[in-house]
Amino acid sequence: MTMVDILAPRLLVGVLLAFGVAGCGTKARHTTQVDRPLIGYPEQKPDLMDDPNTVWSAHKIGPSEYFAQPNDWTCSASSYIMVYRALTAKDIALEAVVALTGAVPGKGAENARVVAALEKLAPNAEVIAGQSSSHPKGLELPAEERAAEKARELETLRRLLREGYLVILNFREPVDGGGHYGVLQGINDRALEVADPYYGLKSTLAWKDFDFRTGYSDPVLHGWYTAIRLR
Repeated sequence: MTMVDILAPRLLVGVLLAFGVAGCGTKARHTTQVDRPLIGYPEQKPDLMDDPNTVWSAHKIGPSEYFAQPNDWTCSASSYIMVYRALTAKDIALEAVVALTGAVPGKGAENARVVAALEKLAPNAEVIAGQSSSHPKGLELPAEERAAEKARELETLRRLLREGYLVILNFREPVDGGGHYGVLQGINDRALEVADPYYGLKSTLAWKDFDFRTGYSDPVLHGWYTAIRLR
């Protein structure tokens, strides 16, 4: 056995780990819905949302709209289903949404495909796709400038909720650091609540730690979210 034979598998694993940053940051399916703060964020407590300045979605996801992802790569499709149910009061099969979004086992869906799928949700769909400036570029910015970018992101999400949009977030999953999708429910300057297809209907994330996440094969973006409303 040569040194190449020994090192090649390790190199391959390293390559896979380097590029396996999209899809859903989950390792196994929860058999029941879990409404609790995500692991790894000590300040992720539901009472962070008890704020008179919290802006709530006009289309909050309820138990009848909630959809739990059945595996580790359909968080994008599952988030789409929640939005679809909330806006149309109808249902759609996971397989159909996987086809629409082009979700791939082990990787998930590209951001651009999710946006395109939302644009086809209804003839009167109005879709806005945006990006954050704080990650990963923001890590290179001075602290003052990074804080200003973060404040702009907060105001953007507040505005979208006030204007009646449902917002799908693509963010850094705080347990394993991978890309993950969820539906924004409410936000204030301390935290945001997400209908998370893996962690449950009410997942609270501390805003200071929240990180937008790019898709695995999109052009370099510094984070991402998309919003939809019916005209």
